[in-house]
Amino acid sequence: MKTGMHWQRIAERLAEAGWSWKHCERTHKKRNLVHLIEAHNLDGEVHCVVADSINEGFHALKNSIKAAK
Repeated sequence: MKTGMHWQRIAERLAEAGWSWKHCERTHKKRNLVHLIEAHNLDGEVHCVVADSINEGFHALKNSIKAAK
């Protein structure tokens, strides 16, 4: 998956916009590594995603937040 923005830049922009986030990696039953990413703001809004890569996960998180506006 080619993306124009690296996950670290998305994380910086989320923080600048008042979002806190956390990331963890887990091994799935089939031994695949998955990334769980959650972001929340002071208004109580929460977004969670599970993705195959951290970059893909942060892009999905960004899109989830945009779609909720």
